[in-house]
Amino acid sequence: MFPSHCKEVSVKSVEFELTEQSIKDFLKGKKAYIRTRFYVFNSGDDWAVALIVRKPSNEILQEIASVHILSLPSETSFFGDPSLEVLSATVMGSTRERMGTKCVVVKGRAEHISFFIDEPPYELTVVDVVPPRPSKLVGLVNNALETDLQDRYVKYKMVELDLNELARKATTKTIMFPCRASGLTSEKRVLYLDQTPKLSEGEVAEVTLIGCSLSARIFKAIYGSEPPVLINICPADLVKEKGITGPVVLKCCKIKEGFELKGDVVVVPWGARANEVSGAIRAVIR
Repeated sequence: MFPSHCKEVSVKSVEFELTEQSIKDFLKGKKAYIRTRFYVFNSGDDWAVALIVRKPSNEILQEIASVHILSLPSETSFFGDPSLEVLSATVMGSTRERMGTKCVVVKGRAEHISFFIDEPPYELTVVDVVPPRPSKLVGLVNNALETDLQDRYVKYKMVELDLNELARKATTKTIMFPCRASGLTSEKRVLYLDQTPKLSEGEVAEVTLIGCSLSARIFKAIYGSEPPVLINICPADLVKEKGITGPVVLKCCKIKEGFELKGDVVVVPWGARANEVSGAIRAVIR
């Protein structure tokens, strides 16, 4: 369980022991703000959470009709971190998992307080090339889960295709990547396809292209021949080769905009934007 907004949560600091009966006695006969659905109680180091049902009325303060205890101190932990977005189910769900209790109460950005009670996450696999690390796609996924997908608790794992590791396997004198990326290193001569470096026929024969089928087509258009060695870095091909099952999100240069859903795999453009990734995740974890 996760409040749709921290405005639904009323926080009360009290001096009595937090038991089911004491909480119900405290709220008995009281009125609650029309937006309030939950009470978070704090007594010393102890925390507890209760759900309330209000008697319908047109008043801004409505009488509390019933109280349901969701979590008592023995199963509730507290965590404070001003960098955390308490409106994000993924942030809150992962915090609860780290704390190891049924319920976690979190004080996050702007001192907003909310809670998360144990519920299973949506499982997602993110497939991308590195460096840079973390990959651009992981950054976009994290951004989506903290902003546009705040209502979904998503737990993802990353499957990386490391360009530096692939480069170390090359036996030619020269390595060519499709474009520059922060963190690319090699003791060999490194070139970038998008810069169309001038190469002699002999130099072309000593190139290992670390790219995809589109990179190979561009290489042939520039140099008049297929790349002597091609190390494939297409995430879609990697998913097939490794038998990775979904939901999966990955990038592909064949997708120009938006996203394409193929069963439990969703594909976004290589230069994906935040809204495209958000839409893709919603589609694949529907």
